[in-house]
Amino acid sequence: MDAATPRPLRVLCIDDEMRILRALKALLREHEVHICNDPRQAMQMARDFDVDVVVCDQRMPQMQGIDVLREIKNTHPRSLRILLTGYADLKAVLGSVNEGEVFRYVNKPWENAEIKALVAEAGRIAREAPLITNEPISEREAEEARGQVGVLVLEEDTTTQARLREILAPHYQVRFANTIDRALMLLEQHETGVLISETETNKQGDLTQLLKALKMHHPYISTVVITERANAQIAMELINEGQVYRMLLKPVRMGSARLSVDSAISRYWKLKRNPRAVKRYTLGNAPSFVEQSIPVSEQLLTRIRNLPTRIVELMKFNG
Repeated sequence: MDAATPRPLRVLCIDDEMRILRALKALLREHEVHICNDPRQAMQMARDFDVDVVVCDQRMPQMQGIDVLREIKNTHPRSLRILLTGYADLKAVLGSVNEGEVFRYVNKPWENAEIKALVAEAGRIAREAPLITNEPISEREAEEARGQVGVLVLEEDTTTQARLREILAPHYQVRFANTIDRALMLLEQHETGVLISETETNKQGDLTQLLKALKMHHPYISTVVITERANAQIAMELINEGQVYRMLLKPVRMGSARLSVDSAISRYWKLKRNPRAVKRYTLGNAPSFVEQSIPVSEQLLTRIRNLPTRIVELMKFNG
């Protein structure tokens, strides 16, 4: 291969049905595709072939897809992970974001153009963007991060506010907003690494479009969704179009809240030291995830675009 010609992406496809694997291999034939119909072998294959992208089915008799992707995340974290499913299972969706840190969630039957674009985008990110490890930062760094980086809670329910204040205030700079306007004002004034938000409130209505728009322009801010309105379809949209970092169910549990915020603050702090890795958390250029698909008002979008970029001037992907 000529030195100027980029190497084909290395893709691992995992499904217990060979007909699905053959279809994926044919569809992605421009890449170097490895197939696996026994998910118990997938972790070793991901490492052996140093794959860029993993495309995995959720429902398999030997292992669930989220379990496979969680193990691959731990043993071969450089790869980006796409989960295929033929049904909307809330538990699986929550596991895919909280445990497997899935890049995208795709319904079966898939659209050929969509999955080809997703694989190409994921592979480009996997190769271009440095890896942020899951190793915790040192206690000295954690203390420094907590002193500089705030946590913003967008929540109108006073009971949930009080619970989060009890859990988080002793450890972080926590600020509370019960309206979008107040939340944006706090983002304008303070360095914020984590946004904790409901998906919908009685007064503000649907907040998911705000979360998607914020991720579009400020991907280094981690979003932790805490909701009692659990819905698999909304959760999938937030993964695909909002790259949410964690999704937790109410009532808020101390352990899961602290672990999620600790992990999110740690990731933010690592991004400050390695800003090129921000590419791993952008929405990218795949057709389904362009700004025009996020229906928020132009005034709100302008305000979000103009929020201070406190880590880096975000690098754009070349076409």
